[in-house]
Amino acid sequence: MGRRKTRTDALRGDLLAVAARLLAAGGAGAVTTRAVAAGAGASLAAVNELFGGKAGLARALFAAGFARLAADLRALEPTGDPEADVLELALAVRSFARREPHLHEVMFSRPFAEFRPEQADARAAEDIYAIVVGRVAAVLGPDRAEGAAKDSAVGLFATVQGLLSLEASGLLGGTPETAERRFRLTVTAALRGLSDADRSPQEAR
Repeated sequence: MGRRKTRTDALRGDLLAVAARLLAAGGAGAVTTRAVAAGAGASLAAVNELFGGKAGLARALFAAGFARLAADLRALEPTGDPEADVLELALAVRSFARREPHLHEVMFSRPFAEFRPEQADARAAEDIYAIVVGRVAAVLGPDRAEGAAKDSAVGLFATVQGLLSLEASGLLGGTPETAERRFRLTVTAALRGLSDADRSPQEAR
C-alpha cells in the first residue's frame, strides 16, 4: 500500500496517535518524525507539513496530555466535602501520572530538546487550572481575599508534582502503603496550611 498523501485532520490524528504509542513504549527518544510517519503509513513530508517537525509533535503531545488529564478531572463528581474533593483531584493526577508516565513527563518536564513551552502553550493547562482553583476555592470559602484560591492552587499543584517526582524515584516510601499514606498526609497538610496562609493570626486560630 502506498503512502497516504492527503493532508487531512484524520491523518493528523493518526500521526499523533502513533507518536503517543511510541512515547508510551519508549519515551521521548522513541518519537522521531520518521518513526511516526512510518507508523501511520505516511511520508516524512506529511509529518513536517502537519506538525512542523519534531517540535510540533512534542507540542501536540503536550496539549493532548493536558486534555486527557482535564477529562479525568472533569469526570470527578463533588462529594460535598471540599477538602476530600481536593484530595480526590490530587489522587486523580497521581493516577494519570502512573498510567501515562511518559506523557506526564512531556507535560511537566522537558524530555524533548526541540520543544520548550511558550506562553501560548500554557492555554493547554487552563481547564485543569480552572478545575483545581474551583475546588480549592470551595475549601477556602467565599470570604477570602481575591486571588487566594489561585495562589493556593498553584502551591498545592506544586506539592503534588513534588510528591510524584519522589514517588517515581522510589523515595516516597518503601512500601505502597507508606507511599499512599505519605501522599495523602502531605496533600491534606499542604491544603490546610495554604488555607491558613493568608489569614490573620486571629482568623487562623
